[in-house]
Amino acid sequence: MLPAAGIYCCVPHIDDDDQSTVDRRELRCRDYARTHAIGVAPAAVYADTARAVWKPEGARPGWDALLAAVRRKQIRALILDSPGALARHRAADLARLLRACAQHGVALHSVGDAWNLADPGDRRALLERATATKRSAQAVSRASRAAHQDAAAAGRPHGGGRRAFGYEAGMGALIPAESKVVREVFSRFLEGETLRAIALDLNAREVPTSLGSAWTVGGVARILDAPRYAGIRVFRGEVRAEGGGYQFGAWEPCVSVEEWEQARALRSGGTARAAGAKARGRGGDRRDGDAARAAQRHDYLLTGLVECLTCGHSMVGSIVGGYRMYACASTRGQPPEQCARSIGAASFEGHVEQDAIRILEHWDAARVASLPMVGHRRPEMIGAGGAPPPGQAPYDALHAGVVVRSAAAIDGIVTGPGAGLHWPRVPLRRRADVLRFLYTVIRVGPKTTSRGVFDTGRIALVPHPL
Repeated sequence: MLPAAGIYCCVPHIDDDDQSTVDRRELRCRDYARTHAIGVAPAAVYADTARAVWKPEGARPGWDALLAAVRRKQIRALILDSPGALARHRAADLARLLRACAQHGVALHSVGDAWNLADPGDRRALLERATATKRSAQAVSRASRAAHQDAAAAGRPHGGGRRAFGYEAGMGALIPAESKVVREVFSRFLEGETLRAIALDLNAREVPTSLGSAWTVGGVARILDAPRYAGIRVFRGEVRAEGGGYQFGAWEPCVSVEEWEQARALRSGGTARAAGAKARGRGGDRRDGDAARAAQRHDYLLTGLVECLTCGHSMVGSIVGGYRMYACASTRGQPPEQCARSIGAASFEGHVEQDAIRILEHWDAARVASLPMVGHRRPEMIGAGGAPPPGQAPYDALHAGVVVRSAAAIDGIVTGPGAGLHWPRVPLRRRADVLRFLYTVIRVGPKTTSRGVFDTGRIALVPHPL
């Protein structure tokens, strides 16, 4: 027997006034169903609980399942929560759903805002609004793509973002002192120095980054990886034009294309060979093997902290296409459990370390020193026997818990204004311990920019409460 009706609700958009949780939205849909004597089967409740649902390419399993149920005529009615928010932020999706429901005879109802989808006039008006919003967004997108293409053809730099080290804002004129450091970084790396050694030396000389902060391994890596320093412009994630040659920008390069290519080759898998050659130059076949093996080892600073925002799996350190990455562990499973999300390790770690330095620079050291353990509990969420109290929604109950960690993790770690200069000198394992002390979890969502741009917006840092 077919279920009478289905329900769809999702996590609120961050810009909306109504920030009700998904379970609250489901409850108001069920209240509507009871009031109107509409039966809802458990299998016909479709929900998306991750904010990635609002991204253009974000995962939305609940929505996809709903559309499939409508097309297969598995539901005769649908109660939709907050259709106005869908019209504002997911106009194309809403228009598709309204048309599918009309085509397959699915009766519509709605809760959560002023729109009443049971009223044919409201349905028609909402479809017209969603269609107009969709067309406007498509026109803006076409114009934006054309403008980006024209900018790339003219060699103009990408707009926005922080100032690139070595250049004035907007990839303007070279800054002599900084461009000299860029050339030094490339030269020292190609001669065999490690990223860590370069970062430590720059900090010891008190050379600031473009943000005025200390250098990290990730910061040095970003210099070496960035095509801009060889005068190469990235367009839609590609450094080469359709003809196969590089796309060059209108700015003055700091290093030659050959130097950038050599650094890229070492960074993407030639390191072991370079280490072996260096060992042979010193005259030792045994050391040749040792150096090669050492060069093939990779450390991942955020192991155990990173989680995929869409599927909830851990993201683990992996080599993907010759690059150090954090990749969703669900890629190791069998279909349909597939995700394939990944993020570049060097830039990702550098971003997290910069945030950690910011926290440490504003740290209340006296307060932490007085606490041997730091914990967090939400006792109001736990009833007798460890169960949620009567009437408490399961969604909220999932947020109950205890987080306890030792304050000894930051023993000897410099806090306050000097935290940034001291941080690169902290051994990798100690830094990993500090990050586990500072953060509960770090979630990675879908990428919303081109492949050549590091997207900090997809990273959600969840610090431990203090």
